[in-house]
Amino acid sequence: MSDRLWRIDLSVTPELADAYEYALEDFCVAVTQYLDDDELAQRLEAYAEVQPDEEALRASVLAVSERMGASAPEVTITEVQNKDWLAEYARKYPPLQIGRYFIYGSHFQGRLPAGKIALKVEAATAFGTGEHASTNGCLQALDKLSKKYRFNRPLDMGCGSAILAMAIAKTWGASVVASDIDAQSVDVARFNAEVNGIGSYILPVCGDGYHTPSVTRNGPYDLIMANILARPLSSMAKDLAKHLQPGGFAILAGFLERDANWVFAAHRCHGLVLVDRIKVNGWQTLVLRKK
Repeated sequence: MSDRLWRIDLSVTPELADAYEYALEDFCVAVTQYLDDDELAQRLEAYAEVQPDEEALRASVLAVSERMGASAPEVTITEVQNKDWLAEYARKYPPLQIGRYFIYGSHFQGRLPAGKIALKVEAATAFGTGEHASTNGCLQALDKLSKKYRFNRPLDMGCGSAILAMAIAKTWGASVVASDIDAQSVDVARFNAEVNGIGSYILPVCGDGYHTPSVTRNGPYDLIMANILARPLSSMAKDLAKHLQPGGFAILAGFLERDANWVFAAHRCHGLVLVDRIKVNGWQTLVLRKK
């Protein structure tokens, strides 16, 4: 491994951080997000083992800004001294225990805890490693629901790494439709499902939300997981309600606390009622149920 390393830094609004993270992934081996103390900005810190093409990198970031209708953030590229990457990786991404779930990467050399549901997911491979507060909130929601309910026909809309789809499959032994608009995320979801030994339980599909044929064909669902962003969640509320069976649950995340009531209002208009709110570091997860 080269003794040279390049760090890429930028700061964006929290609700757009995942979109910018995706823009960095083609240039980097690892991307980490940090929420500033005032919770008004999300810092992205990425590392590349070869000097990134600065023009291409800035063009990728600009494309995300234009697509999201946001001002392009300042991008800083700094050469830094390389460290023992595996040790540094292990330090930054220790195993996580969230409720009954134990999330770990391939660098973990310890023993998996008995009685926990183990999920092997690498950091910086599509969205969702358990590190982010919204993923944490979703796993807490699943843990709570598992104590009282069973689900047989679940959907993970915007599956990313499939960490939540895998948690659902391992909790209830149910086959999960895992849908994402991004083809790379779908490939990662398929890979992670195979690594975790549940490839036959996860159906990864790429398409346009609820208009994806496989999503329509396999519904209605008794559980819909959607960890996306506030605006697309609100615009998809009618379709979610259409594909959720009466009495079914929806877990919504990917937004800050200040946007939670807005997201809930969009779904309340279509017959969903509030069951629970889970707050983690300024982010909120909503658990809703269809009347």
